[in-house]
Amino acid sequence: MVKVLERMVARDGVEPPTPAFSGLDTVKSKLLPLHPLRVGRHQASYVGRFAHRLLQEIDLAQPANLRDPNSGMTYYQAAQALAKQYRAGVPIQNVAPIPFWEHFFPMASSANGGAIQGCSVGSTPGGNTIAKFTATQAMYDMCDCYGMSGQSNTVAGSVAGNETSGLANIDVPNYFGVTPPNGQPCYPACATITGKMTPFAFYSPQYSSLDSWASIGNSAYNSGQISLRHHAGGLSFDVNYTYSKSIDVGSNAERISVFEGLGFSSQIINAWAPKQLRAPSDFDATHMINSNWVYELPLGKGKRFGAGMSKFADAVLGGWQISGLWRWSTGYPFDVYAFNNWSTNWDLESYGVLTGPKPKTGQFIVAQAGAGRGPNVFKNPGITNPTDPNAAINLFRYSYPGESGQRNELRGPGSFNIDMGLARAWKITESQNLKLSWEVFNVTNSARFDVGSMMNNNNFWTVPPLSATS
Repeated sequence: MVKVLERMVARDGVEPPTPAFSGLDTVKSKLLPLHPLRVGRHQASYVGRFAHRLLQEIDLAQPANLRDPNSGMTYYQAAQALAKQYRAGVPIQNVAPIPFWEHFFPMASSANGGAIQGCSVGSTPGGNTIAKFTATQAMYDMCDCYGMSGQSNTVAGSVAGNETSGLANIDVPNYFGVTPPNGQPCYPACATITGKMTPFAFYSPQYSSLDSWASIGNSAYNSGQISLRHHAGGLSFDVNYTYSKSIDVGSNAERISVFEGLGFSSQIINAWAPKQLRAPSDFDATHMINSNWVYELPLGKGKRFGAGMSKFADAVLGGWQISGLWRWSTGYPFDVYAFNNWSTNWDLESYGVLTGPKPKTGQFIVAQAGAGRGPNVFKNPGITNPTDPNAAINLFRYSYPGESGQRNELRGPGSFNIDMGLARAWKITESQNLKLSWEVFNVTNSARFDVGSMMNNNNFWTVPPLSATS
């Protein structure tokens, strides 16, 4: 085993942004050398590469995941308990007290002058319409304004899976713009810690987000490779096969900023659980075959056919060669990007979460919403029949608070390409040749679309599951 210590270098060989980081951010990687097994011209080998302390983008100002010392419950656990209920349309009257909310936000209850906005099912939009409610029910109603149930679409600005905005209301003074009866600056109340009103218990008072780099990434690549080579009778060719898997926390190069090129694919969404998005790399291809060949046509002087042809005929018909390249691979991974899904991070949206069997993916021609047919990575995207429970559109949900979603859960259509060439060279002088070549790229005219990260541009008022797949 060879141990390699490298200077900070991006995974695609591009230097990180200026200014450069200190030696603390040095990338360490282990490279397992080739140990080939050769039989004649053929070769089989294993290649492995493992890297640690890779640079990853992370939000240093992500809201704190506070833990209730009495119950042991964290904010994300408490927020998920609410989210699962209001996304299912549970009436506010049926919401039982949750220790986290009761201990951290006692002033939100009706007994202490709290308030509800009327977003939740069972309440009336526009104000306090329930005489008595617990702190948990008050938080349920506020989070539901951004959560969201079927009723919360009456609240201007409500977005499915936008719980970080609900958290801002209960943590950032005057964020909501309405003062509850208890007179507190947060709505319906600020957190109470050690008996004191504590705004900014979750958010930083200075930043809503603070993106930075941290050397906490890692990756692993394992592959088996087989090469077959042949050279005889005017035919030379190589055939190479690779079976591999690459896993990492994120695949972006260090030069990529947070929103450059709609990247969104490698930033750590949950800073408190940075390995949630550890998954197949963006460039991972399980199977890959490539081949190249050159074939000298057996026609012309000294060849199998036309050995006795004249010099002129040989100059026109003899000496030609055919060459080609062929490449095939299985699909690259992609994910469903849930638009407006700020359930965990204020700045970064989480991915969708698969709730049923994986939908059939590849390259399909399907009916479009308006008229006609067009390409789609899903065999049944649900464009013309969004109520079909088996349509891809209905197989994903918005992530819950604390979840990053599922990265690279699906596979695209893969690649296929054949290039060919026909060439002939004539000797002009001892040191000069004249060459004529004709090259054709993508001979079979095969179209393969790069899926990348798929975004779901949902209608602003639409209730989950995800509403549109493009």
